[in-house]
Amino acid sequence: MNNTPGNFARKSAQERREDILAAAITEFSEKGFHGGSTVTIAKLVGISQPNLFRLFPTKKALFMSTIERVALRVQQKMIVIGQQHPENSLSAMKRAYRNVLADRELVLLLLQGYAASEDQEIRETMRRSTSEIFKQIAEMPGISREQARTFYADGMLLTIATAMKLSEIADDEEWAHLFLS
Repeated sequence: MNNTPGNFARKSAQERREDILAAAITEFSEKGFHGGSTVTIAKLVGISQPNLFRLFPTKKALFMSTIERVALRVQQKMIVIGQQHPENSLSAMKRAYRNVLADRELVLLLLQGYAASEDQEIRETMRRSTSEIFKQIAEMPGISREQARTFYADGMLLTIATAMKLSEIADDEEWAHLFLS
């Protein structure tokens, strides 16, 4: 089916859901939960706001879904790499975390999730996704709980440094190597 006016390709609910999540990640990473607009998200996807709410019943449900999606992306970009290198999973994850940091929307949305944690449901979503990632790191072969804590803490510091674009005022390799070497 072609996409000429009046003859739009129909998308499944799952395909539309994915489009909405991608647009929501962009909107919420820039403006946060309170500043993000479901009207803008719907426009980005090319649907009406009522259609958006058919797939995500509330703005909060959509925001929490974006947090869960971002946690999944962190797992795919970092945890999976560590699991694929059991002989030195910590070093592999340190290298892979650079790919996480390169995804600015991911970095900003994580921080927006922490900022919105005054809301109990969002806080629970953040706790669940954060603890799951930490648990997966701590359970990898050859990584002690203390190493997992240090790695996670260094990663949070780098996440904040990335959000502030510290690499623009310091040698990119210099600040990253302080924590990931």
